Amino acid sequence: MKKSAGRERLPRSALALLAAVFVDALGSGLYMAVSVVFLTRYLDLGSGQVGLGLGIAGAVSFALLVPTGILADRAGPRRMLLAAHLTRAALLACYPFASSFTSFLLVVSLLAVADRAASPLVQGMFGAAVEAGQRVRAMGIARTLQNLGMALGGLAAAGALLWDDDGVYLAVVYGNALSFVLAAVLVTRLRAGGAGGGRPLPWRRRLSVFRDRRFTVLTVLNSVVSLHVTVLTVGVPLWVLADDRLPRAVIAWTLVLNTAVVVLFQVRATRGVESAEDGGRALRLSGLLLAVCCLALAVTGELSTTAAVTVLLLAVAFQAFAEMYQQAGAWAISYDLAPEDRRQVYLAFFSLGNAARNTYGPLVVTFLVVQRGPVGWLVLGALALGCGAWAARAGRPSPLPGARPAPALPLTDVQGESHGTHT
Repeated sequence: MKKSAGRERLPRSALALLAAVFVDALGSGLYMAVSVVFLTRYLDLGSGQVGLGLGIAGAVSFALLVPTGILADRAGPRRMLLAAHLTRAALLACYPFASSFTSFLLVVSLLAVADRAASPLVQGMFGAAVEAGQRVRAMGIARTLQNLGMALGGLAAAGALLWDDDGVYLAVVYGNALSFVLAAVLVTRLRAGGAGGGRPLPWRRRLSVFRDRRFTVLTVLNSVVSLHVTVLTVGVPLWVLADDRLPRAVIAWTLVLNTAVVVLFQVRATRGVESAEDGGRALRLSGLLLAVCCLALAVTGELSTTAAVTVLLLAVAFQAFAEMYQQAGAWAISYDLAPEDRRQVYLAFFSLGNAARNTYGPLVVTFLVVQRGPVGWLVLGALALGCGAWAARAGRPSPLPGARPAPALPLTDVQGESHGTHT
């Protein structure tokens, strides 16, 4: 049955891929916590140069995401993921020698391309290694391990920062490079199976994703609902900093709370979410939860300090659940609607929504929170709620041309119908 299939044990190949995801996240968490310090202290780059370089790198990776998906459909996600890990390792090994802005820009741009491509490649690998009924659950486990690895890596980096030494920064960078090498070794142990590449397809078919209206609409709606990321990383910190009554440590508490909730409940949030229709309903629930989060944040200014901190943390708990259901819905939609012979380009296209959110999200959230205050939170919540409801409608399969609508059921039959839930 549908739900029992999702609880079956994952194949050994998927376990190796999960191990690779954890190792990747562990190294990335270690590096991300010291990256800005490394770039400004060790490479002696100005903050403006770092910001400009990262912005250009993001634009380059955005532009090349779909082309890498097309290449992965031809070469196979396994080969491309292996190449991405080894490329990241090599570039990180070169990072300490990027002494000029030009060399830094070259390294960071290539690194961003490989980083951005890795996520849909991993999802494609799970699509090849796991049966259809288990794919969303497998991605839930992967995200749990990813959050855990990032948290552990960040804790290790916090200890490393106590030394504030160039040798420590180099050790962190090379430690991250080593994690990519280990992840690549784990990927080599995976059987190619359905991930070994496909036959050449005409360019018109490979680019058909740009003409897939339903998939495009769901990509855009998922991008908006996924603003929960920006709410946590940009909106909440700005809101705390703007209120002198709130302790600054609350910002760190929110990140810890989010990580803990996702690690504990992400897999459970994937239950019953397999098809695009399931995914649309999951996005609707995510939009509702994010709207509740925004409503709670909007009223914190009218509360006492203790009550405001309590409500803020409760809002972040709702944000974490919104995140988990959005992720489950996104995986189900992208898996279900991606044709087998063009899966990677579809997954890459779907990832464009996340890449775009990283660009427009901070601008939208900053404008609403800083310029509009509580009203801005309410507007943002209404936006998430509306897009989630629209996604639930777009996720339903379109009726076949010429098909007649099913006869209406008696009211008693409708009331007695059983519907699955996302719990």
